[in-house]
Amino acid sequence: MRTLTREQRLKNPLSLVLFEIDDFEHWNSALGAKACDSLLRTIVERSSRLLRSYDTFGRSGDHEFQLILPGCSMVNANLLAERLRVDVFAEPIPSLGESLRLSACFGIASSQGRSPLVVVCEAELALHRAQEFGPESIQCFVHRPDLEMDPIGFLS
Repeated sequence: MRTLTREQRLKNPLSLVLFEIDDFEHWNSALGAKACDSLLRTIVERSSRLLRSYDTFGRSGDHEFQLILPGCSMVNANLLAERLRVDVFAEPIPSLGESLRLSACFGIASSQGRSPLVVVCEAELALHRAQEFGPESIQCFVHRPDLEMDPIGFLS
């Protein structure tokens, strides 16, 4: 949260990407907690390879992660989410003698100098919208104050 606040104060661009592994409860039930911990470690290792040294990557839930990307536009955050979808999740993960293919949904929001709490809420809304579209969906929350009618929208 400190990074979000600093970037807001400096009026620097910043994007927040939330992603959640699809159907993780199924894998947890089928494989057990120990095997799923190994799956999560693999996801973290693969994801970390795609990030810059000053990006912040963390777990925000049982199978939900967040990326704070200072100096990153929504377009570039969307490109990173696509790379994560392809490079991290499309590659099978060995587990208990099998190769599993996991998937994830992604929600993205950009600060545009607004409150960090607003950006987090918008990224969560985008993630929920992506989950409604189904596995491997990426949704970007777009705040458009220039529109009179509906200032909120999503880009797929």
